[in-house]
Amino acid sequence: MCLLDNREVRKGWEPLKATVAGMFTKHGAEIVSSKRWDERRLTYVINGQQRGTYLLIYFKANTQGITGLRRDLQFSESVLRSLVLACEEVPPTAFEPEAAFDVNTIPTEDVQAVPEEVMETEMEDPVVADKVEEAKEA
Repeated sequence: MCLLDNREVRKGWEPLKATVAGMFTKHGAEIVSSKRWDERRLTYVINGQQRGTYLLIYFKANTQGITGLRRDLQFSESVLRSLVLACEEVPPTAFEPEAAFDVNTIPTEDVQAVPEEVMETEMEDPVVADKVEEAKEA
């Protein structure tokens, strides 16, 4: 499962999906199924993003290639988070066609608004102040 940056998704779903799938095949993985799972609001801001699109990929690979794959996913600017798990059997729903969607319908509320009263009290903490500045710059 890959959580993708909606800024990249808005640029084009199919090219982004192909790029992420390419990271898997680069490390010797055979893609069994790859489709958009959902676009959702995140529990907390990640890289200035309040929403993300999930890409669910089922693949077959030698376990020796997993370390390199995880590293590539971690350093990709398009992938906010990823999770690689072993799966005994691919569910039949993985082979259903991907539902069509318009990337222009993705909400643009990328930067989380911080209430003014929180800003005043939390800005005294240097770690919080740095995080707020990072979110503003992103």
